[in-house]
Amino acid sequence: MKRDYISVILENLIWFILVAVFLFFTFQSPFFLTSVNITNILAAAAVLGVLVVGQTFVLITGNFDLSSESTLGLSALFGIWLIVPAMSPNWGGGILLSPYLSIVIILLMGAFIGWLIGTLITVGKMNNFIVTLAMLLILRGTMLAFTQGNATSGLNFPPADIFYWLGHAAAIDIPGVVKIPVSVCATALIFLIGHIVLNHRRFGRELYAIGGNRAAAVASGIDADKRIRQVYILSGFLAAFGGWMLAGRVASIQVNLGEGYIFTVMAAAVIGGISLQGGRGTMIGALGGVLLLSTIDRGLNLMKVSVFWIKVIQGLIIMLAMFIDAQRVRYRSKVSTEASSATGVAAPGNS
Repeated sequence: MKRDYISVILENLIWFILVAVFLFFTFQSPFFLTSVNITNILAAAAVLGVLVVGQTFVLITGNFDLSSESTLGLSALFGIWLIVPAMSPNWGGGILLSPYLSIVIILLMGAFIGWLIGTLITVGKMNNFIVTLAMLLILRGTMLAFTQGNATSGLNFPPADIFYWLGHAAAIDIPGVVKIPVSVCATALIFLIGHIVLNHRRFGRELYAIGGNRAAAVASGIDADKRIRQVYILSGFLAAFGGWMLAGRVASIQVNLGEGYIFTVMAAAVIGGISLQGGRGTMIGALGGVLLLSTIDRGLNLMKVSVFWIKVIQGLIIMLAMFIDAQRVRYRSKVSTEASSATGVAAPGNS
């Protein structure tokens, strides 16, 4: 019974922490528990959440994608660059493409980037850390090449308004009561679909099997390489989707848009229970990680904490995420060893 109690706490620790943090900021600031602030928390969590969903699929297979922040930035920039005039004040490509076609192009571009990464890893047998790090740098350099370092904007170009719809429009707007952005609804739907896929579809079960024991998964008939390519395609697609969403929240798209996002994405996933070793974690836990980081960021801003200290706190949160994951792994290993000893069967790796 004690073991089950500890296991439940470890698996759902993110929600206990989230409630504690929420109560702390509620007592610290009278502006925290308001409909406007809650909406701001959810809106800020939307883009992060989309990237975390894609990263969760990748992490469960025992891989990770460092390039998603650059895919996000390039998608937002390239999408606007395709539809606005060249030179000041827009600094676009002057192609004046239809915004609808631009959106399709960047989503396909994100999927292609993911496919390329997955192919290099599975067919080229390259290390996923090196491949995704190199892609992060390549995409960031591409952003500079497109704009020569200038910020691209479509704010004074009416046709571009459609491109900003996902991150700017409201799905529910009750004056004086609540205003829920389209981005929040879209992210909630993505998390729901991700949860269903991971827990109720063969695709999800195969991802867990690959992350848990790839050799055993392959021996059981699972095409691990194919699945890994597919999760990278999904990660790239969602990163591009997040870029489209983020574009609606910024006045102009800078060449460093999304820079540093990957650290927050990894922290949210890991502190939400997604293991860096693969094979473990849930989409619900990842959602908790996203909400926690967004709540902390908003709460610290309301308390007027210096931006420099916010960076320190974010670093400590990442450290905490790694510590929690290490304790989960250690506890599971201990329970597995004791269970194996009790049944007289050697634990994996023991003789």
